[in-house]
Amino acid sequence: MVQPAVRSNASHVLDTLIEWGAGLLYGLSVLFVFGLGIRATAYLGYHLINAKTYSGILTLLDPVMFLMMLAELLHTLALTIRTHHLPLRPLLALIFMALVRHAVVLTSTASLATMGAAATALGLALLTVLLIKIPTHDAD
Repeated sequence: MVQPAVRSNASHVLDTLIEWGAGLLYGLSVLFVFGLGIRATAYLGYHLINAKTYSGILTLLDPVMFLMMLAELLHTLALTIRTHHLPLRPLLALIFMALVRHAVVLTSTASLATMGAAATALGLALLTVLLIKIPTHDAD
């Protein structure tokens, strides 16, 4: 008869330290994302009050998109912690928002007749199709 392996106190202590460390890292990442969100909101409020032109308002879409990306990142992190797997749809949505943010920056700073603008439009089209075609799961 084979005896089950007996775990030592050191392995229990090590497991506990690893769990605490992971919890601390998750907590720090959430605090960091909240801090960035508060800073971007303050920036947005200040510049919205002082914006005088259309291009000034267009540049304010950049921090709005940044806040949306932070919210989606927190949503993905919460799903990952709760379900213990990394869902695909929220990550694709985060990449989609990053491309839309890039497109907003392109429209306010550069010509749309460049290869970068064409690549951004193609990426947005492909990600739109992917997000539509990927089936929704319970965790998403």
